[in-house]
Amino acid sequence: MPVLRWFGKGFGLLMWVLSKRYRKHFEDNWLQAKKADETGRMDKCSILKAVGNSGQIFFETTKIWTQSDITSLVETKGVDLIRETIKLGKGLIFLTPHLGSFELAPRVVGKFMPLTVMYRPPKRDDLNELLVYFRDFQNVSMVKTNYSGVKSLIKFLKSGNCIGILPDQVPDRGAGKWTPFFAKLAYTNTLVIRLAKLTSAPIAWVSCVKSSKGWKFSAEIWNQKFDKSTDENESLIELNRKIEQLIYEYPEEYLWGYDRFKMPK
Repeated sequence: MPVLRWFGKGFGLLMWVLSKRYRKHFEDNWLQAKKADETGRMDKCSILKAVGNSGQIFFETTKIWTQSDITSLVETKGVDLIRETIKLGKGLIFLTPHLGSFELAPRVVGKFMPLTVMYRPPKRDDLNELLVYFRDFQNVSMVKTNYSGVKSLIKFLKSGNCIGILPDQVPDRGAGKWTPFFAKLAYTNTLVIRLAKLTSAPIAWVSCVKSSKGWKFSAEIWNQKFDKSTDENESLIELNRKIEQLIYEYPEEYLWGYDRFKMPK
């Protein structure tokens, strides 16, 4: 693991040097978050440390995909709370932003309960087959970001099962709303809130960040209640605020190179 992370850090710095577009997205997002930070939480991490960490996340993914017992390297917190919430019978929506090893989080959850994850397939069929192959894991299944996938998620939730979504992924045009994120408007996916309103399913925030021995997985139940009368716009604002809080807690673990403020397709 230390060797893999060392190479990943070098890869991240190399991408920073060679790709002007990547460097611009990274710097713009970093400075926007720092500008919106009123308590100095961003000061505890340097931008170059975050650059190196982004490369490490990429290299760690190869180990996550290929090591069958990878969850043995994960220290877990909040799993009992998740189990208690599942017993309510309303299903559970897991949210993890582009923070830390978000590829590992579904595998940790899958060790305890079945999970269906929504994903956006690559344009090339061969890459999609490769992605599906490596993401295949015990109790973890995937659905695509289309109408059929959404119908499946609703069915799973109403059956009391669990689903997983990346809440900060920019959706296609018509599938989101412009909502403040680090004091700047970002096109935010409305699917999470609409699923919660429709099914009254609770939401759990999960993160998987690095530790010296591997990773630390933590989960918490969001203290928001959802039903058909819930204000969607206010809920989207709170959604982005929660993502901001997680990022401020682990600024070096966020993928700042992701173009969060791009125009939707």
